[in-house]
Amino acid sequence: MGSTLAANFVPVAANYPTVATGTRDTFPSLTVNAAVSVTSSQIPPGTPGLDVSGWQVLTAADWNQIWANGGRFAYVKATESTDYTSSQFSEQYNDSAAAGLIRGAYHFATPNTSSGATQANFFVDHGGGWTNDGRTLPPLLDIEYNPYGQTCYNMTQSQMVAWIADFSNTVKARTGRLPAIYSTTGWWTSCTGNTTAFAANPLFIASWPSNVANGPGPLPAGWATYSIWQFADATYSNGQPGLFPGDQDVFNGSFAQLQAFAAAASLARTVANSTVYLISGPNKYPIPSMDLLNAFSVLGPLAYVSQQVLDLYTTQQNAGRVLRSPGGTIYFTDASIKLPFGSCGLVIDYGGSCDASGYVQLTDAQLGQFVTGPAMGPIMGTTAGARYYVTLGTKREILDSQSQAAAGLPSGYNVLTEAALANLPFGPPIVRDAVFVTQRGTSNYSYLGNNARYAVDPAAVSNSDASRLAVGSLYPQSLALIPAGSSSFNGIVQASGATGISVLVGDGRYDWAGVSSTSLQAVTVPQAFISNYPSKGSIVPGSMIKAPSSGTVYIVLDSEILPVGAWESLVALAGGKTPTIVTVPDQLIRVLPQGPVALTTNTLVRSPDNATVYLINGVTSKIAMSNFAFANEAGITGFSYTTQARLDAYPLTKTLLGFGLTCGTTNYVSAAGSVHAVSSSLLPQFPFTYVALDQYACQLLTIGTPATVFIRTPDGTIFYLDGGQKHAITSMQKYLELSQGRTWMNVVPLFAAAIPSGPDV
Repeated sequence: MGSTLAANFVPVAANYPTVATGTRDTFPSLTVNAAVSVTSSQIPPGTPGLDVSGWQVLTAADWNQIWANGGRFAYVKATESTDYTSSQFSEQYNDSAAAGLIRGAYHFATPNTSSGATQANFFVDHGGGWTNDGRTLPPLLDIEYNPYGQTCYNMTQSQMVAWIADFSNTVKARTGRLPAIYSTTGWWTSCTGNTTAFAANPLFIASWPSNVANGPGPLPAGWATYSIWQFADATYSNGQPGLFPGDQDVFNGSFAQLQAFAAAASLARTVANSTVYLISGPNKYPIPSMDLLNAFSVLGPLAYVSQQVLDLYTTQQNAGRVLRSPGGTIYFTDASIKLPFGSCGLVIDYGGSCDASGYVQLTDAQLGQFVTGPAMGPIMGTTAGARYYVTLGTKREILDSQSQAAAGLPSGYNVLTEAALANLPFGPPIVRDAVFVTQRGTSNYSYLGNNARYAVDPAAVSNSDASRLAVGSLYPQSLALIPAGSSSFNGIVQASGATGISVLVGDGRYDWAGVSSTSLQAVTVPQAFISNYPSKGSIVPGSMIKAPSSGTVYIVLDSEILPVGAWESLVALAGGKTPTIVTVPDQLIRVLPQGPVALTTNTLVRSPDNATVYLINGVTSKIAMSNFAFANEAGITGFSYTTQARLDAYPLTKTLLGFGLTCGTTNYVSAAGSVHAVSSSLLPQFPFTYVALDQYACQLLTIGTPATVFIRTPDGTIFYLDGGQKHAITSMQKYLELSQGRTWMNVVPLFAAAIPSGPDV
């Protein structure tokens, strides 16, 4: 580097070797002087260094002397075009590092011989690589006056810009770092049109003023400052030999800053401390979480640096996702994307501010690593499926699009990762009324209504069909910000302003007309919600119900429900038919008053501990009896044992079982395995005590022909009942005369004996 600068800008000094144009031969070994005395006016402020090529043949001792003379960095020529590698590169590169210098490789470009990508790959493959070890300078593109022909290599300005971009992008892709660019302001202006396209690349400016105090002069467009300045060749402007062989350079900062520059320390920490900092300009921002570290990973790999390097930067507030460009544009970042804000109010909504305490100031080069996305808005979706309304530093989860529209919020939104808003606290969610929701990532359901949240009982999920009707999911933090309802949602609901209760059963609903509903803890819902469930009828006394969580079937009564102890009991209560069983919410079963276990109606039962046999009167009582004939004549013959506790739970009817039974308003007498209705006019002829049976017992009785005034005993005697007495009929002729075609009832002697006897007829 610098040979074409000498030819184009300043006279070649007497002791600067001249070469034939276009040659790449090396000079003999040079002797590096011991420490020389130079004045501060000859060296610009910063950290001294040099750049060398194959012309300088240096030994390890020479590099040690360069270090002793104050040299702290070196750029070493590695390649030119695609057909030249410096014979001195390996020795210069390794010996300079061994002496303690920070070193890097450079490539001399010949844009007219091959593409930028081709030369970049050749360069990287032959020494132009980079690691963030703090000892390796970024790869360097040397692009300057053509030593072999036309100044701009016979390329237009746009062609030259494209070539440089091709080279730069390829090096970045291969090494992870943008190359520095070595050039002069004059060449850059002439051959690129003074493009600003490479502001993200470090600038190595070549300028040899007569007085270094005047600085390098105007810089190429796009760069506000330089990283390295080549201010002289091997001889200073006053003719005094330079400190170092090759060209005389200076880094624009301290040695520690040079180390940071070498490490590309946008992200850095020390070995001893796990805190990672985002370094930008003169500042460092602690990164408080792994999510944020991942968000900034686009800035490059993490570098381990000395505490001395970190101490060069002023510690600012913790890094966040709000970024600012040098030009004043404020962005939000996630997933390697930067999204511009349109107002300071929106910045505040996302937890930042438009003053320095509310954003991370980045350089243009750093911001250039992020892809520019669409403008920020108040609604943010995430890849996890959530959606938020972001306002005043909080995130309010949105249940669904209908909730969003009902709240008057705009419909459009960006989608980023869930981590993008991880630092914002949850605010009250945006929801609508009378809907089921799930807790995100679980199978836990809630009903939202009445400005409250009702947890759906697990057993009621199926009954209420919540899994099908759920309209969305919310995080538990959002659900916790909705006031809890006074009860859980158990599938028992009541329309607003109505008195009736509905029981949800998954594919429909039943109107409840059973036990008093005052204890049912129904959740008030809109009628429209109830209309989601087609009516399936009513649950009334006598209905059979069960809960999803249990196999126990209950019979519904007016004041309580009774668990049914056996299938035969269930069939008996259903009138001998296959019962219809409705599955209802567990909560319904839990809150209804429960009576004793329903035994099998119309059967005879005793316990092992007591010989007394009882008739089970439906679900109402047990009836004692003194003779099996009273039950057998009514067609009741079934017999079983049960526990004394179950028997004791049934109330005892005060009247013993006899031949007289009452079902509703009809009186019957038992005879020959069936019961026979007794009209009111005949009632005096059957002077029995009538025992009332409930509807469940009555429905199982076999109804025979209505009773008449004629009965017949097993011995063949036919009696005529009249005046509350029985009268034996002495002949068949007399029977035919009295009966006028009416039949008799066959009865057991015990039946006949219960009726007083009168004279024969």
